[in-house]
Amino acid sequence: MAKITAIDKGSIGEELGLEVGDELIGFNGEKIVDILDYVYYDSQEFFTLNIKAKQGETVDIEIEKDESETLGLTLDESVELEPMRCKNKCAFCFVDQLPKGMRETLYVKDDDYRLSFVSGNYVTLSNIGQKELDRIVKLHLSPLYISVHAYDKDVKTKLVANPESAKVFEKMTYLARRGILMHTQIVLCKDFNDGDILRQTLDELYKLSPMVQTVAIIPVGLTCHRQELYPVKTFDKDSSGQIIDMVEKFNAEAGGNFCWCSDEFYIKAERHLPSYVEYGDFCQIENGVGLCAEFVNSFDEALSQVNGSDKLLEIAVITGQSFKGILAQCVSRLKDKYPNVTVRICDIYNDFFGRTITVSGLITPTDIIKQVKDMPKYTIIPSTMLREFTDTFLDGYTVPRLEEELKSAIKVSQGGESFVKLIDELTRLD
Repeated sequence: MAKITAIDKGSIGEELGLEVGDELIGFNGEKIVDILDYVYYDSQEFFTLNIKAKQGETVDIEIEKDESETLGLTLDESVELEPMRCKNKCAFCFVDQLPKGMRETLYVKDDDYRLSFVSGNYVTLSNIGQKELDRIVKLHLSPLYISVHAYDKDVKTKLVANPESAKVFEKMTYLARRGILMHTQIVLCKDFNDGDILRQTLDELYKLSPMVQTVAIIPVGLTCHRQELYPVKTFDKDSSGQIIDMVEKFNAEAGGNFCWCSDEFYIKAERHLPSYVEYGDFCQIENGVGLCAEFVNSFDEALSQVNGSDKLLEIAVITGQSFKGILAQCVSRLKDKYPNVTVRICDIYNDFFGRTITVSGLITPTDIIKQVKDMPKYTIIPSTMLREFTDTFLDGYTVPRLEEELKSAIKVSQGGESFVKLIDELTRLD
């Protein structure tokens, strides 16, 4: 049961005479599990509301409403989503490769189908059974985001160290046949789940289309903190090119807009990235698929719309090794509108996690402070360096603390458009 803590004025809950302190037992005679039950039924037209009044009596209320109308109830924390823990021991798990002393939340391994639906977290489905599968279908938790890695059961079990994880295709087939859309990812380890294994995995995923809508292929990320972990290899220039060739060919055969390599593969292979239009709806951008193309496109669109400025100004921009070349190309185009703006690109080597980690989102102030000096008045960083909705970096530093260390005011860019707008705003200060 969940206690009602507030009721919106003018809502159906108020019209029914429900009171703060009443308890919501469930719907249609089934007990409430978590907030997703409430969200689902609140969007339905016909159902029975099971209530235990604070005076003690139990009542069943028949509800008939429009889908857009809401019960207007706020429930207590008993229905909040407490993340289900991961039961796998993946050879490539990034959490297992973290150094000690970071934020406690970074060491939590969740594998929760509910957070997949709510937040887009990738899950393996290895800790759920038929009961949870039926609940996904009943509540129509769609789309889900699923980590696949390999179709071959022996390879998958070896990679994830959990036999249950090898059943992922059986569970995905069950969901696909019942109308659940899925986006998928494959974390690729060299000489492990690439080559023929990758081709087989793509073949099997495509058999589940259109319910399996997209596939992202991502190179394994290896830090320098892999003590006593299973030996895993990542990709070099030549092997990255081979993966790109295979995936692009498969995507073309599938009609496009099905599978892509992450930007990191193209950067490793020193290949030109696909054009903006080749990424469709950018459903896999959180996996670094099309992130560079989206940045460049929004940068160019924003640059075409500003008037520019003749003001003399120097700005520093902090980035990782993988993005520095693309950022430099964008910065060169600023000169047409901002001829007197000097942008100093500070491309940081990642010694905190190891130099095989090259993405901007894993750069920490620990490395920034060691590698830059004499910073200008303003410094721009990408939002990916910060924990979402906070000003905190991976190593626990905050933006104000880094500003104090660098003696530079830090501005946070949300992408290409935001970057141009920041430049424009800074030229108009003072």
